[in-house]
Amino acid sequence: MSIENHSNAPGANIHINHYCCVAGCGKWGGFGHTSSKSGETRWWCAEHYPHWQEIKQADGRD
Repeated sequence: MSIENHSNAPGANIHINHYCCVAGCGKWGGFGHTSSKSGETRWWCAEHYPHWQEIKQADGRD
């Protein structure tokens, strides 16, 4: 594997796994939200994402 064009910036090689924050779910959390930059990001899977209704209403898909 080539490391050509690889970044040497601090933190460039850090990968943090984030899973759904709903207890007992364990699925990949692809939808994240935080109330501020200093707050911890909460992650949800597509099934448990709490803002789907708002998105559907905004798109007129209610």
